[in-house]
This record gives sequence, structure tokens and C-alpha cells, in this order.
Amino acid sequence: MLNIAAFTFKYDHIEDRILMVGNLNNDQQRVDFWLTRKLVLRLLSAASGLIEKTSSDIAGAPVQLKSDLAQFHHESARHGLQVEPESEDLKAESASLLCRLDVSHQAGRYRILFFVNDESPLAASILTYDELHQMLHLIHRGSLALEWGADSQLFAPEGSSSSVTLQ
Repeated sequence: MLNIAAFTFKYDHIEDRILMVGNLNNDQQRVDFWLTRKLVLRLLSAASGLIEKTSSDIAGAPVQLKSDLAQFHHESARHGLQVEPESEDLKAESASLLCRLDVSHQAGRYRILFFVNDESPLAASILTYDELHQMLHLIHRGSLALEWGADSQLFAPEGSSSSVTLQ
């Protein structure tokens, strides 16, 4: 199984997919995956529950504040994100269609397994809390760029409205 230590994303309007390249420039074996709309939207919708269950701050917060606190953590991690500009000439090399992502949490770290079939994972990555948020941010940004119908705020409370009445 390959270890992915670095991620590169390209939002491909022609393919209507996100190209996720693992280990592009870090001397480890490169692996390319296509992320589809269906997989990405399922991942983004599950992200809120995952973060709530694995963050003691969010799990202990009052229900009405959970999504706001998750969004705060997300924005904080996003500001710490160090990215290089997207390379216009990045091309998929033997990209596989990613059919499943399994995420587990242990001792403050997240283990992500990447599946291209239902048998065994092709690759794995271990991420910190902030790195998971950063990866979710880049995938979310791609879903917005490709106009897949994702909410503009990743951790928006369900049924939230944009207007507030003060009485």
C-alpha cells in the first residue's frame, strides 16, 4: 500500500472531476485519483459528523454552537494552509477512479484509506486535525469551482437561514 504524504488538487472542468495527485513532488511514488461529484458530496456531507465526533471541543459544545465552532476550527486550519499555486500543466498520469474513502480516528490522527475497488486500499495517509481540515477545504473549494451544488460554508448548520430577527 502506498503512503501519501502530500496532496495536489486540480479542478478539471472538462472531466467534471477533481484530480487528486498524491506525492507529486516529494520523491515518493506518485498516485493519481479522480474524485467524482457523488463521492465528494458524500464526503463533504459526512465531514460535519466526523469532526463533531472526533473533536472534544465540538462534541462538548452546546448543540446550537457545534456547526459554528466546527466552521471556526475549519477556518483556523485553512489560514495555516501553505499551498503552492496550481500548475496549469498538471496532467493525470494513469489516474484511477476513487470509489471509496475510509476515514478512521485514533490518538488525534486521521487515517484515510483510498480504494479504487472494494478489495483492499491502494493508498493511505495519516493526517492531523488541521491537515484533515485543509484537505476538506481544498476538496470543498473544488466542488464550488465545479458548481456541484455544495453549500458555500462547509460546516453550515442544517436548516440555517441567512436572516436573523432580533426581538
